[in-house]
This record gives sequence, C-alpha cells and structure tokens, in this order.
Amino acid sequence: MHFNRVFLCLFCFLLALTGTACGTQATAASMADTRSPENTQINFLDTLTFLGDSTTAHMATRAPFGKSGAAGRVWMTKSRYLNLSPRITYERILCPESGEELTIAEVAARIKPQRLVITLGIDYGVYYYRNDQTSFEFYYEKLLDAILAESPDTTLVLQSIFPVGRQSRAITNEMVDKANETVATIAKRRGLVFVDANRILKDHDGFLAQEYCYSDDGIHLTAAAYDAIFKNLENYEQEITRSA
Repeated sequence: MHFNRVFLCLFCFLLALTGTACGTQATAASMADTRSPENTQINFLDTLTFLGDSTTAHMATRAPFGKSGAAGRVWMTKSRYLNLSPRITYERILCPESGEELTIAEVAARIKPQRLVITLGIDYGVYYYRNDQTSFEFYYEKLLDAILAESPDTTLVLQSIFPVGRQSRAITNEMVDKANETVATIAKRRGLVFVDANRILKDHDGFLAQEYCYSDDGIHLTAAAYDAIFKNLENYEQEITRSA
C-alpha cells in the first residue's frame, strides 16, 4: 500500500510537470504567431516621407496616413510654401524632431529618411520657368544633390506636379505638363522612379477633377485627392523597392 501511494504521488507530479511544459509551449507558440512576419510587416506607405510645396504641406491634415500618423512624415516650411527658386537649397523647413527651421539638407542629415517623395514646382517653378525649363531642371537637381550629399542612402522618388483645375488663372496644365516632362527626364537620367499622379487626378478634359479641387484657386487638393495619390503610389511599390 505504501508503494502504491508513493507511485501515485510520483505520477501526479510528472503529470503536473508535463502540463506546465505544454502550457509554456502553447504560450511560446502564441507569441510566435503574433510576431510572425505577417504581423510585423511594415506597410509600404509608412516608409515614405514627403517633401514639397503647399500641395504637399496640406497632406499633414488631409492625407490618410493610417496608424503611423502624419508626425514627421511631411516636410514643410513654416509658411507651407516652398519655392523652386535659386535659393532652394537655402530654404528652411521645420525639422520634425525639434521644430527648428533648418535647410532641407540639414533635416535630411538628421532624419535620413528611407524614401523621400518629392513633389515640387507648383508654388513658383511651373509659372516662372514656363519658358525656361533649363533653369527649372538646374534648381531641381541642385536640391536633389544637396539632399543626397547629406543622406546618400535615402531613396528619392520624384512625383509629378499635380494638375490644376478650371479655376486656375496664372498656371495652366500646359505649364504643368511641360514641367513634368522635365521632372520625368531628371528621374530617367538619375535612375529614379517617376510617379505620374496626373493621370488619376485629371478629368476627361484634362483639368484637376472637381472632386479633387479644394480651393477657389484650382490648385489645392481635397482629402479624396490625397487618398487617390496614396493608392497610386502603392502601384509603384515594386518599382520603388527595386530602385533602392
């Protein structure tokens, strides 16, 4: 009888130990599931940082940035305007980390973004260089060189200047299209991806579609426009990823 009691106690102890081990394995398996590549995969759009003029600055409040939010993702000047002028490399933007006003190259040196989408020209370049694409090209590339000098591992993505609506007076879509041809040429020569957003923003007459037009000037964009721009960028994911 004594032997049986000893055997029974030993059996219960081994059974409890086995249960604990199984529970530990189950917990570990559960943790492994939550840490699987599918659950930790970074969304492509969350790897993008944006630099540009007023049409880019408004992304901070109107764009669907998802879980990551807009903080630090949109680089802009204090005034929200960024002119593609001879002083482009001296223009100061707000540093997301500190709120300081620094040159674009200085911010690039601090942040070193993985991928920087540049949409630039509507605030100044499109109109003032409408008959001088050589100057437009020179100052555009001057900015690219300044950024890459401070953050050489950043993948630059050149996005088209967005079309304008029927309300636009000084700027026409002919000017925008001419500037975009120059941007596309720069991208091809440098081996960068050129993202054409115009084809998904224009109506059948070649103007910025009314549902995408936010302001009376025919230039600034609605939240629906930014949603379309983001969906269009996703179509370039593989091309942008390969270009790194």
